[in-house]
Amino acid sequence: MTDLDSEIGMTGTGRGLIIVDPASIPSEPPAESFYRHRVAVLPAIRDAWRRNEIIVALAERDVRSGYKQQVLGMAWAVINPVLSVLIFTIIFSHVKAFKVPGVPYVIYSYTGMLCWTYFAGSFSNGGSAMTGNINLLQKTHFPRECFPLSQLLEQVLYTTLAFLPLVILLIVHGFAPHIEALWIPLFLPVEVLFAAGMVLAMSSLIVYVRDLTQLMGLILQFGLFATPIIWPLSKLAKVSFGPFHHVDMRPYYVFFNPLGGVIDNVRRTALQGLSPEWNLLGLAAASALLYFFIGYRIFKRLETGFADIS
Repeated sequence: MTDLDSEIGMTGTGRGLIIVDPASIPSEPPAESFYRHRVAVLPAIRDAWRRNEIIVALAERDVRSGYKQQVLGMAWAVINPVLSVLIFTIIFSHVKAFKVPGVPYVIYSYTGMLCWTYFAGSFSNGGSAMTGNINLLQKTHFPRECFPLSQLLEQVLYTTLAFLPLVILLIVHGFAPHIEALWIPLFLPVEVLFAAGMVLAMSSLIVYVRDLTQLMGLILQFGLFATPIIWPLSKLAKVSFGPFHHVDMRPYYVFFNPLGGVIDNVRRTALQGLSPEWNLLGLAAASALLYFFIGYRIFKRLETGFADIS
């Protein structure tokens, strides 16, 4: 035994040190030693709701600064959907398959565009809310979801402004909404839940993968035509797949895209005087709630690294 071995042995015995064979040490730490961020969605929602004044303050700040250096200012909130509907009307108003009896096409398409404008604005601005507020993010301690959720509140103002041209169109065409339009407030929470889930998920993922900023534009471009804005959802009621004829694809579509169910029911009630299609609306509501909880869970799971990565 060498002097070094004797010293180690005495040290191990006298001071409580244990000599371990290096071959017995695992190459990786045990799984239970990793930090696991527990996600409690319902308490997080209650916490965010108690801080709703922050959401309002952030939305007000963005409204004041968003169009500050622009000549037309908030008029762009009206110009953008109006120009889109004019283009759609010129191109698609003569397509017989897109027409609905008794409803001017420009009113039909603009109604769908209003619903889409709210979602698209929320998704576009809310998706980049975390990366656009880096300095504030690192200096504050309120719930991080207040940043993207404030964009949903901000878009309420812009969508309200964009509603004014619809009033003008109704007057010009002498078209009065039906009494069934009173059902519309029941449809709006479905769209808000769907938009909130998508915004929360995208805003948290963009912090880690900045390339998703470019992908948002592609998603909105595709969604504009994939959502029943220029075409009626009833076109999916009878779809043929090889030997299968007249398959109703609307339930599948509405579950994947709850916004389709919202737009369809807004048009059915306000423009056609029909009762809401409750089965599709219920499916859209269930899907929107699922989107919301998944999006919120993704956000809370990833929020621990926001300040470091930003």
